[in-house]
Amino acid sequence: MLSPTSSPAKVPAAGDDHWLTPRRFAGLLALLVLASWPQVWLGWQTFEYRDFGIFSYPIAHYFRESFWRGEVPLWNPLSNCGAPFLAQWNSQVLYPPALFYLILPLSWSLGVFCLLHLFWGGLGMFLLAQAWVQNRRAAAFAGIAFAFNGVMLCSLVWPATVAGLGWMPWVVWLAQRAGREGGRSIILAALAGAMQMLSGAAEPVLLTWVLVASLGLLEFLRGEVARKKIIFRLGAVVALISGLSAAQLLPFFDLLDYSRRQQEISAAVWPMPAAGWANYFVPLFHCHSFAGVFMQAGQSWINSYYAGAATVVLALLAVWRRCARVWLPAALVLLCGVLAVGEATPIYGWLTRHAGVIGMVRFPVKFLILPSLLLPLLAAFALSEKNFSARKTNRTLWLLGGAALAVTLGITGWIWKFEPPGGDRTAMIFNGVTRAGFLVAILLTWLWSEKITGVTPRRLCQLLPLLLLWLDLNWQMPPPPPVSRTVYEPNLPRSQPLPPAGVARVLIPAAVRERFNHTVLPDAATDYLVRRFALVSNCNLLDGIAKCDGFYPLCLSDHAALFYNFWDDHQPAAPLLDFLGVAAVLQNGSNQLAWSPRTTFLSRLTIGQQPIFAGDYTTLTALTNASFSPRTEVYLPPEARAFVLATNAGTARILSASYTAQHIEATVATPVPTMLVAAQTYYHPWHAYVDGQPVRLWRANYAFQAVVIPAGAHQVRLVYEDRRFNFGAVVSLATLAGCGIFFFRRGGDAGGLG
Repeated sequence: MLSPTSSPAKVPAAGDDHWLTPRRFAGLLALLVLASWPQVWLGWQTFEYRDFGIFSYPIAHYFRESFWRGEVPLWNPLSNCGAPFLAQWNSQVLYPPALFYLILPLSWSLGVFCLLHLFWGGLGMFLLAQAWVQNRRAAAFAGIAFAFNGVMLCSLVWPATVAGLGWMPWVVWLAQRAGREGGRSIILAALAGAMQMLSGAAEPVLLTWVLVASLGLLEFLRGEVARKKIIFRLGAVVALISGLSAAQLLPFFDLLDYSRRQQEISAAVWPMPAAGWANYFVPLFHCHSFAGVFMQAGQSWINSYYAGAATVVLALLAVWRRCARVWLPAALVLLCGVLAVGEATPIYGWLTRHAGVIGMVRFPVKFLILPSLLLPLLAAFALSEKNFSARKTNRTLWLLGGAALAVTLGITGWIWKFEPPGGDRTAMIFNGVTRAGFLVAILLTWLWSEKITGVTPRRLCQLLPLLLLWLDLNWQMPPPPPVSRTVYEPNLPRSQPLPPAGVARVLIPAAVRERFNHTVLPDAATDYLVRRFALVSNCNLLDGIAKCDGFYPLCLSDHAALFYNFWDDHQPAAPLLDFLGVAAVLQNGSNQLAWSPRTTFLSRLTIGQQPIFAGDYTTLTALTNASFSPRTEVYLPPEARAFVLATNAGTARILSASYTAQHIEATVATPVPTMLVAAQTYYHPWHAYVDGQPVRLWRANYAFQAVVIPAGAHQVRLVYEDRRFNFGAVVSLATLAGCGIFFFRRGGDAGGLG
């Protein structure tokens, strides 16, 4: 692994950068994060843009409500006719720092929670870079470049993603220490890795461990540390992370098996455009604004991945100097850049066919996550060279800087000549000219600070390029407008009340959902309130209203096939809406949205239907047909024929029923054996009990639930019991206890465990 002992490195001398301690850098970084979004820190406004308002905030709200009810939110009954919640992973149910927004007012604390992870990531990068290059100024440059790069800033809309990114440098740094030192370093690395794992960011976790594994392999080949020790120590870190995260990972992988995520992955979906490399110099190149916010043409995952033109120049300088320590990071940057363009090169297709883990990266552009970590580190290598200010290095630096300046101005000239006139072109030209100015200013001030004498003036001059870098990154594109915290107030007033959860659901037709995907109102607050009124994506969670769809990375495959595939291609007939308990449908008029009430909807539990045994396609066709009668018939899979002897029982009754998020209880009476049907998505952790005895829960009406009820009066319970979570929780707690015992028993000893 790359480390300060891998190769001779510059040791800071008195009067150079010894004053820039980790504590002082942390203070500087905290001031920069605070200065970037003072209105969020002070609680005047908060984030709303894109997924923050319609995805992240509602999920955090549901989690918080469950927390204060004393529940572990394993199941969400309000979305997708019921869906796993904790298993989604990015819900952060088991991420310890989430207590920050669970305890404090959510409309303030969730935005601050995201900003705190920018700080945490920048501090971790400082420590990682300092360990690699032994130069605090270079490490400070890397820390700021990482904390404010485009990937980090744009990920503020996803608490899970920005948290996972914030832990990346910590995991790499501590995993390296664990591989070289063993002992308590293994525990620290495992804890950092588990924190990143529990943050819920799949792609940052995967790419972090691609880097750690690559560095471990390099260390293994170098042989500076006993190879057996490296294998044992890193293996112990991985094993401990798996144990600490078992309560989250076991439900997640179970849901992954039952979801359709893998079926949706396509390299044609949101790759980096062929000219996307230009955004490393001019972030607005080939972008178009939506309500004042720019988005790159060809992919809609992230607005920018700009790391600073000066950062790119310095990274190229590190490679130019042919330092052996930079070859692996440089190769990984190149590989990720190739993979990010998806099927534009044959490499992505070949790797997805031969390395299934590559398919975990949902959009190819997400491979740019790893370069956002490695480019600042490469820049730190260049800045830490002993002869950085030497004439030969200066010539190379100005050669590369001049080339980058020419590229930046050339891209700006292309925009001026070929982009249509208007506000977007003006903003893009200004963006290019500004980036060129910052590129020159950062390189000049860094070289100038090397020549200043006097302790205080030198320190002030050493801060100047860091502040310019922060300004360059912070102003790389127009920021999304923050909004008043009042937009998140629960129980949005409505002229027409909607049914509460447990009574019925609402439906947003596919055409209306699609219109919201392509329509943005100029005022951010108004746009969000309209989406809240229409219960777009996960906004229904804020008002406790159940609906048939939702916005989640993983969808149970049976519900997805019915609702998103078959249903969207076939206009749903009234009987199916009745079965699902749809009491209102959103109508999209020419000038306004309105909820149209329905009165024929059924309750979530119905009883007395005649079972019909049929295959999946036959069942799907019948459900979307106007002749379907959910009051008198229920479709079961063919394998149920040998076990289900129930008949139609027109006089069967549900005497009482109660509903909570993870528990349904009913008292029923029937003269003959019959079926009790629940219009709730089928998932195997749901279990059925009749008079306290377990009975089989059947998949009914393709994607829902049913249970056989014997003749007589009975107490029926449907309970969500995730036994994988229970087992994982025991493993996680036992692993945590073992880590604690080992860590404190070893005291200051760095030995043990290899």
